[in-house]
Amino acid sequence: MNFKQMLSAFIGSEVEVLVPGELFTGELLAVTGSRITIKVAPVIYGPPGDEAVIPFRSIQFVRVV
Repeated sequence: MNFKQMLSAFIGSEVEVLVPGELFTGELLAVTGSRITIKVAPVIYGPPGDEAVIPFRSIQFVRVV
């Protein structure tokens, strides 16, 4: 089992994803060949639901909350 397969088992779970200089917290929506997509909390004056698309090469760690 590789990292992508392991993350796929947690789709729908709350995760924290650390990339250089930023920590994203949200629901894991998708795991594709080169990236993950998470639903993040909206910013104060932003749209009601935002998605962050994060390439695997930028991920330092993923924590399932």
